[in-house]
Amino acid sequence: MNMDKVVCECFGVTNGQVKEAVDNGATTLEEVTEATGAGTGCGACNDDLQRLVDFFTTERDS
Repeated sequence: MNMDKVVCECFGVTNGQVKEAVDNGATTLEEVTEATGAGTGCGACNDDLQRLVDFFTTERDS
């Protein structure tokens, strides 16, 4: 996965920043949104953000 890929165009949040938020304890979309600001603009990225949160929390817990 490209960690430099922007997932939230409104705030320029990358896959890597979402992973960092999860690594720092965020376990829900809401917590990642609070940590990164992603998803708080137009909201178009929320489905992608949720998939990333699910992926990174599963990866972290493995």
